[in-house]
Amino acid sequence: MFGKDSWTPDKYHVYFRVLETKDEYFDYYRRRHAFWKMYGMNLPDEVLKKVYYKNALNLIPGIDKGLFPK
Repeated sequence: MFGKDSWTPDKYHVYFRVLETKDEYFDYYRRRHAFWKMYGMNLPDEVLKKVYYKNALNLIPGIDKGLFPK
């Protein structure tokens, strides 16, 4: 299940790039934390849905499933 420990939407594009693209050998967004390059995993749509919201719908009681795509 995808999540972060801080609210920093300006950095989300890096996570989406890693999870959703085939991009190769791009810089980590924070130089002070890493010196290695990153690669996109190009996860299939069904896996992305599980990472982004389907696992949370199964784990957290009371979430209105109608608010999310199937």
